[in-house]
Amino acid sequence: MYWQTEKLRKGATWASGGTYRLDLPANGLLSAIMLHAYGTPVVDSMLTAEKWRLWDYISKIEVIANGSTVLKSLTGRVAKFYSWFNGGIASPDKPFNYGTSTHRFHNCLNFGRYLFDPMFGLDLSRYNSVELQLTNDASGTYYTGDWSVDVDLVYMRDVPGAPFQGFFRTEEWRKWTTVQAAWQYLELPTEYNIRDVVLQVEPERTTKANADTTPYNVAYVVQCLLKTGLLKVFDGNLRDLWYLNAWDHGRDIIQGIEPYHSDTYGVVTGVGQSLGAAGLRLEHSGDQSTYGTTLLPGEDSDTLQREANSDSDQDSLLVLGLALEDCAYLRFNTPDEPASYLNPAEQQTVQLNIQTRDASSAANGTIRVMLDRLVKY
Repeated sequence: MYWQTEKLRKGATWASGGTYRLDLPANGLLSAIMLHAYGTPVVDSMLTAEKWRLWDYISKIEVIANGSTVLKSLTGRVAKFYSWFNGGIASPDKPFNYGTSTHRFHNCLNFGRYLFDPMFGLDLSRYNSVELQLTNDASGTYYTGDWSVDVDLVYMRDVPGAPFQGFFRTEEWRKWTTVQAAWQYLELPTEYNIRDVVLQVEPERTTKANADTTPYNVAYVVQCLLKTGLLKVFDGNLRDLWYLNAWDHGRDIIQGIEPYHSDTYGVVTGVGQSLGAAGLRLEHSGDQSTYGTTLLPGEDSDTLQREANSDSDQDSLLVLGLALEDCAYLRFNTPDEPASYLNPAEQQTVQLNIQTRDASSAANGTIRVMLDRLVKY
């Protein structure tokens, strides 16, 4: 047995504001799809933009079988989280918004528990067709011309029979805009066993892209209950879940960013709450800067406010925080074997209840619920 990496496409055109479609091969034991998307920004177009990283503009990464069956369906931000969650690094690209150098997004979309999983992956021969669909909502305001994308496939080769026991279907299951002091009562579907539930919680942002509040006010109470409320898995604030995840995962989340935002505008950092930032000034004149890197003190949401001098020099920051890309998780994979996964049919009903804080700043946020489920062959 060996692992093969095949470059299926290199430099394929991905239309700005459009969908790139690619038919995957008819056969093969597919462990992962590795993506590299890249585009050229319009100079100074993102000085005041909330979306300033290329993956902020990726609205969907999907894998669709037989024309309609969803195998994967995620935004670029959530796909980045899952790459890290399943064993990757937290910062594979350098976000910046100065000049016209190429913006990039690297991602590993796993069909197993991790890259090179010998037990789980996608058996392409089981479907009449499998199509990769990549959608972005960029425009000529921010990027010059179309994007490009490279697609690599990772296969398990030279094995007898069909060794994969199944694959993981990962998708955005619910999304809503929050209302002050309101509850959302959800019942998880009973089809397929659940490996993990991921919550992406984003606050509303001002006209200057600064967070109105913290994500843990947007999801002020999070409850996960089994047997229609008889068994309690989790009942607490979103920040409680963040720290549970931190002790569980054990890997610091550090984002390297190089913002060139205008004075007093918010910078989306890539973490749900920043615990600290270290930085230096990138002086474009080539001379020693007379200004130091300055951030508004007390900011601990998913944005930092840059205090820039009149010449709007750039900063290079290392931001340490919690909740990569505003994502937290409830996992049912300890140990990471099928027998430990949550069987919602046996635990009916599995309830996920989320309350927004009674504060106007907590309204108009966005909550996404992702399900990662094992589809057995």
